[in-house]
Amino acid sequence: MATNHGLYRLLHRICQKMKQTQTNQLPAGVYLAPMVRGSELACRMLVRRHGDASLCYSPMLRDRDVISVAADPKKFLASGELKIDCAGRTDSIEEAAYLMLRDSHPADTANLVVQICGSCPSRLDRATTAILDIYSNNNEGMLPFGIDLNLGCPQECALNEGFGAFLVEKNACAAISCVSSMRHAIDVYVSVTNDIIRKPLLSAKIRLLENGIDDTIDFVKRLQSAGVDYVTVHCRHRTDKHNGVADWDSGGKIVDALSRDKLPIILNGGISDCRDAKNLIDQTNCHAVMAATGYLRNHRKFGPSTHSFDVASLALEYLEFAELYPPPSYLYIQKHMRWIFRDALQPEDEPGFDKSDYSDWRVKLWPLLVRSYVRSIEQFRLFVALYVRLSGGEGDDRQVPESIHHLVQDATFGSVKKAGKMTFR
Repeated sequence: MATNHGLYRLLHRICQKMKQTQTNQLPAGVYLAPMVRGSELACRMLVRRHGDASLCYSPMLRDRDVISVAADPKKFLASGELKIDCAGRTDSIEEAAYLMLRDSHPADTANLVVQICGSCPSRLDRATTAILDIYSNNNEGMLPFGIDLNLGCPQECALNEGFGAFLVEKNACAAISCVSSMRHAIDVYVSVTNDIIRKPLLSAKIRLLENGIDDTIDFVKRLQSAGVDYVTVHCRHRTDKHNGVADWDSGGKIVDALSRDKLPIILNGGISDCRDAKNLIDQTNCHAVMAATGYLRNHRKFGPSTHSFDVASLALEYLEFAELYPPPSYLYIQKHMRWIFRDALQPEDEPGFDKSDYSDWRVKLWPLLVRSYVRSIEQFRLFVALYVRLSGGEGDDRQVPESIHHLVQDATFGSVKKAGKMTFR
Protein backbone atom coordinates (compact mmCIF):
# COMPACT_ATOMS: atom_id res chain seq x y z
CA MET A 1 0.00 0.00 0.00
CA ALA A 2 1.32 3.46 -0.89
CA THR A 3 2.82 5.69 1.76
CA ASN A 4 1.53 9.17 2.48
CA HIS A 5 4.76 10.55 1.02
CA GLY A 6 4.10 8.66 -2.19
CA LEU A 7 0.55 10.00 -2.36
CA TYR A 8 1.75 13.56 -1.88
CA ARG A 9 4.24 13.13 -4.73
CA LEU A 10 1.45 11.75 -6.93
CA LEU A 11 -0.74 14.71 -6.01
CA HIS A 12 2.01 17.16 -6.94
CA ARG A 13 2.53 15.51 -10.34
CA ILE A 14 -1.20 15.59 -11.06
CA CYS A 15 -1.38 19.25 -10.09
CA GLN A 16 1.51 20.22 -12.35
CA LYS A 17 0.07 18.25 -15.25
CA MET A 18 -3.34 19.88 -14.82
CA LYS A 19 -1.80 23.35 -14.83
CA GLN A 20 0.14 22.60 -18.02
CA THR A 21 -2.69 20.98 -19.99
CA GLN A 22 -5.84 22.87 -19.08
CA THR A 23 -8.29 22.58 -21.95
CA ASN A 24 -12.03 22.30 -22.07
CA GLN A 25 -11.87 19.02 -23.97
CA LEU A 26 -14.35 16.61 -22.41
CA PRO A 27 -12.54 13.35 -21.55
CA ALA A 28 -13.80 9.93 -22.57
CA GLY A 29 -13.78 6.94 -20.23
CA VAL A 30 -15.56 6.50 -16.91
CA TYR A 31 -16.72 9.31 -14.62
CA LEU A 32 -17.31 9.14 -10.88
CA ALA A 33 -20.95 10.12 -10.30
CA PRO A 34 -22.08 12.79 -7.83
CA MET A 35 -23.11 11.00 -4.64
CA VAL A 36 -24.33 12.44 -1.36
CA ARG A 37 -21.68 11.51 1.21
CA GLY A 38 -20.05 9.33 -1.41
CA SER A 39 -17.95 11.35 -3.89
CA GLU A 40 -15.88 13.39 -1.46
CA LEU A 41 -12.20 14.24 -2.05
CA ALA A 42 -10.90 11.01 -0.49
CA CYS A 43 -13.05 8.94 -2.83
CA ARG A 44 -12.18 11.06 -5.85
CA MET A 45 -8.45 10.72 -5.28
CA LEU A 46 -8.90 6.98 -4.67
CA VAL A 47 -10.76 6.28 -7.92
CA ARG A 48 -8.38 8.41 -9.95
CA ARG A 49 -5.45 6.38 -8.66
CA HIS A 50 -6.93 2.88 -8.62
CA GLY A 51 -10.15 3.10 -10.65
CA ASP A 52 -9.14 4.92 -13.84
CA ALA A 53 -11.75 7.65 -13.33
CA SER A 54 -11.26 10.28 -16.04
CA LEU A 55 -13.55 12.89 -14.43
CA CYS A 56 -15.04 13.18 -10.94
CA TYR A 57 -18.13 14.91 -9.56
CA SER A 58 -18.61 16.46 -6.13
CA PRO A 59 -21.48 15.57 -3.82
CA MET A 60 -24.55 17.68 -4.62
CA LEU A 61 -24.61 21.20 -3.16
CA ARG A 62 -27.75 23.29 -2.68
CA ASP A 63 -27.63 26.69 -4.35
CA ARG A 64 -28.77 28.50 -1.19
CA ASP A 65 -26.03 26.82 0.87
CA VAL A 66 -23.37 27.85 -1.64
CA ILE A 67 -24.53 31.46 -1.45
CA SER A 68 -24.50 31.38 2.36
CA VAL A 69 -20.93 30.08 2.42
CA ALA A 70 -19.78 32.67 -0.11
CA ALA A 71 -21.16 35.47 2.08
CA ASP A 72 -18.58 34.77 4.80
CA PRO A 73 -16.12 32.01 3.88
CA LYS A 74 -13.65 32.97 6.62
CA LYS A 75 -16.27 32.16 9.23
CA PHE A 76 -16.49 28.59 7.96
CA LEU A 77 -12.75 28.17 7.51
CA ALA A 78 -12.39 28.94 11.20
CA SER A 79 -15.15 26.56 12.28
CA GLY A 80 -14.21 23.31 13.93
CA GLU A 81 -15.71 19.86 13.88
CA LEU A 82 -18.84 19.25 11.83
CA LYS A 83 -21.66 18.67 14.30
CA ILE A 84 -23.93 15.64 13.91
CA ASP A 85 -27.19 15.30 15.83
CA CYS A 86 -28.59 12.10 17.33
CA ALA A 87 -30.46 11.36 14.10
CA GLY A 88 -27.26 11.53 12.05
CA ARG A 89 -28.05 14.92 10.53
CA THR A 90 -25.64 17.77 9.88
CA ASP A 91 -26.11 21.45 9.18
CA SER A 92 -26.28 21.56 5.38
CA ILE A 93 -24.55 24.95 5.15
CA GLU A 94 -21.64 23.81 7.31
CA GLU A 95 -21.31 20.60 5.32
CA ALA A 96 -21.35 22.52 2.04
CA ALA A 97 -18.69 24.85 3.45
CA TYR A 98 -16.46 21.91 4.35
CA LEU A 99 -16.87 20.36 0.91
CA MET A 100 -15.99 23.58 -0.91
CA LEU A 101 -13.39 25.10 1.40
CA ARG A 102 -11.61 22.14 2.98
CA ASP A 103 -12.41 19.10 0.86
CA SER A 104 -10.58 20.30 -2.24
CA HIS A 105 -7.12 20.64 -3.75
CA PRO A 106 -5.86 22.27 -6.98
CA ALA A 107 -5.10 18.88 -8.56
CA ASP A 108 -8.60 17.72 -7.72
CA THR A 109 -10.37 20.92 -8.74
CA ALA A 110 -8.97 20.91 -12.28
CA ASN A 111 -10.61 17.50 -12.79
CA LEU A 112 -13.77 18.21 -10.78
CA VAL A 113 -17.35 18.90 -11.81
CA VAL A 114 -19.25 20.61 -9.00
CA GLN A 115 -22.90 19.62 -8.93
CA ILE A 116 -25.54 21.98 -7.59
CA CYS A 117 -29.30 21.85 -7.33
CA GLY A 118 -32.00 24.49 -7.23
CA SER A 119 -35.10 25.75 -8.97
CA CYS A 120 -34.66 29.55 -8.98
CA PRO A 121 -32.74 30.94 -11.99
CA SER A 122 -31.50 34.07 -10.23
CA ARG A 123 -30.28 32.11 -7.22
CA LEU A 124 -28.51 29.59 -9.45
CA ASP A 125 -26.83 32.48 -11.26
CA ARG A 126 -25.45 33.74 -7.94
CA ALA A 127 -24.51 30.24 -6.78
CA THR A 128 -22.61 29.52 -10.00
CA THR A 129 -20.56 32.69 -9.61
CA ALA A 130 -19.97 31.87 -5.95
CA ILE A 131 -18.65 28.40 -6.81
CA LEU A 132 -16.18 29.82 -9.30
CA ASP A 133 -14.98 32.41 -6.78
CA ILE A 134 -14.66 29.96 -3.89
CA TYR A 135 -12.78 27.28 -5.80
CA SER A 136 -10.47 29.78 -7.47
CA ASN A 137 -9.64 31.52 -4.19
CA ASN A 138 -8.96 28.26 -2.36
CA ASN A 139 -7.14 26.33 -5.07
CA GLU A 140 -4.37 28.58 -6.36
CA GLY A 141 -6.59 30.14 -9.00
CA MET A 142 -7.72 26.76 -10.31
CA LEU A 143 -11.34 26.67 -11.48
CA PRO A 144 -13.47 23.51 -11.52
CA PHE A 145 -13.53 21.59 -14.79
CA GLY A 146 -17.26 22.19 -14.84
CA ILE A 147 -20.51 22.89 -13.02
CA ASP A 148 -23.48 20.54 -13.30
CA LEU A 149 -27.16 21.16 -12.59
CA ASN A 150 -28.98 18.27 -10.94
CA LEU A 151 -32.16 17.69 -12.94
CA GLY A 152 -32.48 13.99 -12.15
CA CYS A 153 -32.70 13.51 -8.39
CA PRO A 154 -35.71 11.25 -7.59
CA GLN A 155 -35.48 11.46 -3.80
CA GLU A 156 -38.03 12.88 -1.37
CA CYS A 157 -35.86 15.92 -0.65
CA ALA A 158 -36.08 16.85 -4.35
CA LEU A 159 -39.86 16.49 -4.23
CA ASN A 160 -40.14 18.65 -1.12
CA GLU A 161 -37.79 21.34 -2.43
CA GLY A 162 -38.88 21.24 -6.06
CA PHE A 163 -35.57 20.43 -7.74
CA GLY A 164 -34.10 17.52 -9.70
CA ALA A 165 -36.40 15.27 -11.71
CA PHE A 166 -39.47 16.84 -10.11
CA LEU A 167 -38.58 20.28 -11.47
CA VAL A 168 -38.27 18.87 -14.99
CA GLU A 169 -41.62 17.07 -14.75
CA LYS A 170 -43.56 19.94 -13.18
CA ASN A 171 -41.99 22.91 -14.96
CA ALA A 172 -39.57 22.08 -17.74
CA CYS A 173 -39.47 25.72 -18.82
CA ALA A 174 -38.21 26.71 -15.37
CA ALA A 175 -35.51 24.04 -15.61
CA ILE A 176 -34.38 25.47 -18.95
CA SER A 177 -34.32 28.97 -17.44
CA CYS A 178 -32.12 27.66 -14.64
CA VAL A 179 -29.62 26.34 -17.17
CA SER A 180 -29.66 29.62 -19.09
CA SER A 181 -28.92 31.57 -15.91
CA MET A 182 -25.95 29.33 -15.12
CA ARG A 183 -24.65 29.74 -18.68
CA HIS A 184 -24.89 33.50 -18.23
CA ALA A 185 -23.02 33.37 -14.91
CA ILE A 186 -20.12 31.36 -16.34
CA ASP A 187 -19.82 33.55 -19.43
CA VAL A 188 -19.84 36.77 -17.41
CA TYR A 189 -17.31 35.42 -14.91
CA VAL A 190 -14.91 34.43 -17.68
CA SER A 191 -15.33 37.74 -19.50
CA VAL A 192 -14.36 39.82 -16.46
CA THR A 193 -11.55 37.54 -15.27
CA ASN A 194 -8.58 38.03 -17.56
CA ASP A 195 -6.30 35.25 -16.30
CA ILE A 196 -8.61 32.29 -16.89
CA ILE A 197 -6.88 29.59 -18.94
CA ARG A 198 -9.86 27.30 -19.35
CA LYS A 199 -13.56 28.06 -19.36
CA PRO A 200 -15.51 25.71 -17.07
CA LEU A 201 -18.03 23.53 -18.86
CA LEU A 202 -21.74 23.59 -18.05
CA SER A 203 -23.71 20.35 -17.92
CA ALA A 204 -26.97 18.90 -16.66
CA LYS A 205 -27.74 15.44 -15.32
CA ILE A 206 -31.21 14.12 -16.12
CA ARG A 207 -33.26 10.92 -16.17
CA LEU A 208 -35.44 9.36 -18.84
CA LEU A 209 -38.74 11.22 -18.86
CA GLU A 210 -41.91 9.32 -18.03
CA ASN A 211 -43.68 10.31 -21.27
CA GLY A 212 -41.23 8.47 -23.48
CA ILE A 213 -37.97 8.70 -25.35
CA ASP A 214 -39.14 11.41 -27.78
CA ASP A 215 -39.90 13.78 -24.90
CA THR A 216 -36.50 13.03 -23.38
CA ILE A 217 -34.73 13.78 -26.67
CA ASP A 218 -36.67 17.03 -27.09
CA PHE A 219 -35.73 18.10 -23.57
CA VAL A 220 -32.05 17.36 -24.18
CA LYS A 221 -32.19 19.53 -27.30
CA ARG A 222 -33.72 22.34 -25.24
CA LEU A 223 -30.88 21.98 -22.74
CA GLN A 224 -28.40 22.32 -25.58
CA SER A 225 -30.12 25.48 -26.81
CA ALA A 226 -29.97 26.85 -23.25
CA GLY A 227 -26.20 26.49 -23.24
CA VAL A 228 -25.05 23.15 -21.84
CA ASP A 229 -21.80 21.73 -23.16
CA TYR A 230 -22.85 18.13 -22.53
CA VAL A 231 -25.63 16.13 -20.85
CA THR A 232 -25.52 13.09 -18.59
CA VAL A 233 -28.52 10.76 -18.80
CA HIS A 234 -29.30 8.28 -16.05
CA CYS A 235 -30.96 5.48 -18.04
CA ARG A 236 -33.80 5.00 -15.58
CA HIS A 237 -37.02 6.89 -14.90
CA ARG A 238 -37.66 8.93 -11.77
CA THR A 239 -40.07 6.31 -10.45
CA ASP A 240 -37.40 3.61 -10.83
CA LYS A 241 -35.03 5.48 -8.52
CA HIS A 242 -31.99 3.15 -8.48
CA ASN A 243 -33.90 -0.10 -8.97
CA GLY A 244 -34.17 -2.41 -11.93
CA VAL A 245 -32.14 -2.79 -15.11
CA ALA A 246 -30.93 0.45 -16.69
CA ASP A 247 -32.44 1.12 -20.12
CA TRP A 248 -29.31 1.34 -22.25
CA ASP A 249 -31.35 1.09 -25.46
CA SER A 250 -33.07 4.39 -24.70
CA GLY A 251 -29.71 5.89 -23.85
CA GLY A 252 -28.44 4.83 -27.26
CA LYS A 253 -31.40 6.48 -28.98
CA ILE A 254 -30.57 9.76 -27.26
CA VAL A 255 -26.94 9.50 -28.37
CA ASP A 256 -28.05 8.85 -31.95
CA ALA A 257 -30.53 11.73 -31.94
CA LEU A 258 -27.93 14.23 -30.70
CA SER A 259 -25.03 13.01 -32.81
CA ARG A 260 -25.83 15.47 -35.61
CA ASP A 261 -25.78 18.33 -33.12
CA LYS A 262 -22.44 17.08 -31.77
CA LEU A 263 -23.65 17.27 -28.18
CA PRO A 264 -21.67 14.80 -26.04
CA ILE A 265 -23.93 12.43 -24.10
CA ILE A 266 -22.72 10.65 -20.98
CA LEU A 267 -24.73 7.57 -19.96
CA ASN A 268 -25.23 6.43 -16.38
CA GLY A 269 -26.87 3.39 -14.81
CA GLY A 270 -25.96 -0.28 -14.40
CA ILE A 271 -22.16 0.19 -14.57
CA SER A 272 -20.53 -2.28 -12.17
CA ASP A 273 -17.05 -2.57 -13.69
CA CYS A 274 -14.87 -1.67 -16.66
CA ARG A 275 -16.46 -4.42 -18.74
CA ASP A 276 -19.91 -2.86 -18.32
CA ALA A 277 -18.43 0.52 -19.18
CA LYS A 278 -16.88 -0.78 -22.40
CA ASN A 279 -20.05 -2.63 -23.37
CA LEU A 280 -22.20 0.48 -22.93
CA ILE A 281 -19.80 2.66 -24.92
CA ASP A 282 -19.58 0.04 -27.69
CA GLN A 283 -23.36 -0.47 -27.74
CA THR A 284 -24.38 3.19 -27.82
CA ASN A 285 -21.32 5.13 -29.03
CA CYS A 286 -21.81 7.50 -26.10
CA HIS A 287 -18.99 9.91 -25.29
CA ALA A 288 -18.35 8.44 -21.82
CA VAL A 289 -20.13 6.60 -19.02
CA MET A 290 -20.71 7.41 -15.37
CA ALA A 291 -20.57 4.97 -12.45
CA ALA A 292 -21.81 5.38 -8.89
CA THR A 293 -22.30 2.35 -6.64
CA GLY A 294 -20.01 0.29 -8.87
CA TYR A 295 -17.15 2.46 -7.65
CA LEU A 296 -18.38 2.28 -4.06
CA ARG A 297 -18.54 -1.53 -4.08
CA ASN A 298 -15.15 -2.14 -5.70
CA HIS A 299 -13.10 0.70 -7.17
CA ARG A 300 -10.50 -1.79 -8.41
CA LYS A 301 -12.93 -3.29 -10.93
CA PHE A 302 -12.52 -0.16 -13.04
CA GLY A 303 -8.73 -0.16 -13.01
CA PRO A 304 -6.18 -1.92 -15.21
CA SER A 305 -5.19 -4.58 -12.66
CA THR A 306 -6.44 -8.13 -13.21
CA HIS A 307 -5.62 -9.02 -9.60
CA SER A 308 -8.62 -9.90 -7.43
CA PHE A 309 -8.85 -7.63 -4.39
CA ASP A 310 -10.56 -8.86 -1.22
CA VAL A 311 -12.92 -6.55 0.65
CA ALA A 312 -10.45 -6.03 3.50
CA SER A 313 -7.84 -4.64 1.11
CA LEU A 314 -10.44 -2.46 -0.64
CA ALA A 315 -11.57 -1.02 2.69
CA LEU A 316 -8.02 -0.32 3.84
CA GLU A 317 -7.23 1.47 0.59
CA TYR A 318 -10.20 3.76 1.10
CA LEU A 319 -9.27 4.37 4.75
CA GLU A 320 -5.76 5.36 3.69
CA PHE A 321 -7.18 8.08 1.47
CA ALA A 322 -9.74 9.11 4.10
CA GLU A 323 -6.88 9.60 6.55
CA LEU A 324 -4.94 11.70 4.06
CA TYR A 325 -8.01 13.70 2.97
CA PRO A 326 -10.40 13.67 5.96
CA PRO A 327 -14.07 13.73 4.85
CA PRO A 328 -16.53 16.19 6.41
CA SER A 329 -17.67 13.56 8.92
CA TYR A 330 -17.48 9.88 9.81
CA LEU A 331 -20.84 9.43 8.04
CA TYR A 332 -18.96 9.44 4.74
CA ILE A 333 -16.66 6.68 5.93
CA GLN A 334 -19.62 4.65 7.19
CA LYS A 335 -21.25 4.84 3.79
CA HIS A 336 -18.14 3.67 1.95
CA MET A 337 -17.49 0.83 4.37
CA ARG A 338 -21.08 -0.41 4.13
CA TRP A 339 -20.90 -0.51 0.35
CA ILE A 340 -17.56 -2.31 0.38
CA PHE A 341 -18.70 -4.94 2.90
CA ARG A 342 -22.33 -5.23 1.76
CA ASP A 343 -21.99 -8.38 -0.33
CA ALA A 344 -19.66 -10.05 2.16
CA LEU A 345 -21.80 -9.40 5.24
CA GLN A 346 -25.28 -9.32 3.68
CA PRO A 347 -25.12 -12.01 0.96
CA GLU A 348 -28.82 -11.99 0.17
CA ASP A 349 -28.33 -14.29 -2.83
CA GLU A 350 -26.70 -16.95 -0.65
CA PRO A 351 -29.07 -19.90 -0.09
CA GLY A 352 -30.01 -20.17 3.57
CA PHE A 353 -28.66 -16.78 4.61
CA ASP A 354 -30.91 -15.22 7.24
CA LYS A 355 -30.14 -11.61 8.13
CA SER A 356 -32.09 -11.99 11.38
CA ASP A 357 -29.93 -14.91 12.57
CA TYR A 358 -27.47 -13.35 15.01
CA SER A 359 -25.66 -16.63 15.50
CA ASP A 360 -24.13 -15.83 12.09
CA TRP A 361 -21.09 -13.62 12.74
CA ARG A 362 -21.79 -11.69 9.55
CA VAL A 363 -25.22 -10.63 10.77
CA LYS A 364 -23.73 -9.57 14.09
CA LEU A 365 -20.86 -7.63 12.52
CA TRP A 366 -22.87 -5.69 9.92
CA PRO A 367 -24.66 -3.27 12.35
CA LEU A 368 -21.31 -2.20 13.79
CA LEU A 369 -20.85 -0.04 10.70
CA VAL A 370 -23.73 2.25 11.67
CA ARG A 371 -22.94 2.61 15.37
CA SER A 372 -22.39 6.28 16.20
CA TYR A 373 -19.45 5.39 18.43
CA VAL A 374 -17.53 3.96 15.46
CA ARG A 375 -16.11 7.09 13.91
CA SER A 376 -12.31 7.19 13.96
CA ILE A 377 -9.99 5.85 11.28
CA GLU A 378 -8.45 3.55 13.88
CA GLN A 379 -11.87 2.09 14.74
CA PHE A 380 -12.66 1.39 11.12
CA ARG A 381 -9.27 -0.32 10.71
CA LEU A 382 -10.08 -2.42 13.78
CA PHE A 383 -13.39 -3.28 12.15
CA VAL A 384 -11.51 -4.59 9.11
CA ALA A 385 -9.21 -6.58 11.39
CA LEU A 386 -12.23 -8.05 13.19
CA TYR A 387 -13.74 -9.01 9.84
CA VAL A 388 -10.51 -10.79 8.86
CA ARG A 389 -10.41 -12.67 12.18
CA LEU A 390 -14.06 -13.73 12.13
CA SER A 391 -13.89 -14.79 8.49
CA GLY A 392 -10.94 -17.05 9.24
CA GLY A 393 -8.38 -15.03 7.34
CA GLU A 394 -6.06 -14.70 10.34
CA GLY A 395 -4.88 -18.27 9.79
CA ASP A 396 -3.35 -17.40 6.44
CA ASP A 397 -0.81 -14.57 6.43
CA ARG A 398 -1.41 -14.10 2.72
CA GLN A 399 -4.99 -13.01 3.48
CA VAL A 400 -4.04 -10.45 6.13
CA PRO A 401 -3.11 -7.01 4.78
CA GLU A 402 0.20 -5.91 6.25
CA SER A 403 -1.19 -2.66 7.67
CA ILE A 404 -3.51 -4.52 10.08
CA HIS A 405 -1.45 -7.65 10.69
CA HIS A 406 -0.75 -6.54 14.27
CA LEU A 407 -4.46 -5.90 14.96
CA VAL A 408 -6.13 -9.10 13.79
CA GLN A 409 -5.41 -11.51 16.62
CA ASP A 410 -6.80 -9.28 19.38
CA ALA A 411 -9.63 -7.61 17.45
CA THR A 412 -13.01 -7.88 19.20
CA PHE A 413 -16.32 -6.03 19.20
CA GLY A 414 -15.22 -4.47 22.48
CA SER A 415 -11.86 -3.30 21.16
CA VAL A 416 -13.56 -1.52 18.27
CA LYS A 417 -15.82 0.35 20.68
CA LYS A 418 -13.02 1.11 23.14
CA ALA A 419 -10.90 2.69 20.42
CA GLY A 420 -13.65 5.31 20.07
CA LYS A 421 -11.88 7.41 22.65
CA MET A 422 -9.84 8.61 19.70
CA THR A 423 -11.79 11.32 17.92
CA PHE A 424 -12.46 11.82 14.24
CA ARG A 425 -14.07 14.91 12.80
